[in-house]
Amino acid sequence: MLIVLVVRLLVPLSIFRWPLWGAIASLLADALDVVFLTLVGGSHHYHSFDKYPDTYYFAIEAFVAYRLWPGTPRKIISVLFAIRFTGFLLFEITGIRKMLFFFPNIFESFYLFMAIWDRFGRDWYRLTPRWLAFWLLLLGSLRLVQEYFLHWRQSLDNVVALEVIKDIARFAFGDGLPLTVPLLPLAVLAAVMAVRLVRRQFDSLRARALSSSP
Repeated sequence: MLIVLVVRLLVPLSIFRWPLWGAIASLLADALDVVFLTLVGGSHHYHSFDKYPDTYYFAIEAFVAYRLWPGTPRKIISVLFAIRFTGFLLFEITGIRKMLFFFPNIFESFYLFMAIWDRFGRDWYRLTPRWLAFWLLLLGSLRLVQEYFLHWRQSLDNVVALEVIKDIARFAFGDGLPLTVPLLPLAVLAAVMAVRLVRRQFDSLRARALSSSP
């Protein structure tokens, strides 16, 4: 549990330096944490645990978005973050997962869209209010479908990602190899990447401080 928490806290710091790639790394860390928690037997209260690091890296994304994208995108990002944060609070107060359906995580989808546009499309794709409305409607509709099956129907609760990885491991390595062997390099790689990202961010901040000092 501690290792998962450290990774979930360190990886999102890369969003400050790389708004797109850091967000993708945080999304992957979010997707894989349940696998490691299942391995160590700590997934019983996963949804309660998961929402805290999720909200943490959403807040970082909201801060970065507020700084990078003024005007209408900034207003949209702020409203979407407020909606999801409200859902998080109501879920923590009531313990009712269906609350998350009524306060869907459209924020993350829209942030990733804006980060992709900022990285690859800013020079050639103009985001007019009409196109922003179109993408917001499309991304919101897709996210609502996901939230419906994830939190309302809870259809994916019995789908264990660990079993999928086990099948892949058996296919690649045979039945005799413990699952922790193919997963261990992934865990080490994630930890190394997290440490390097934090170190680069620290070095960048220190260089800026030194350059601005008299």
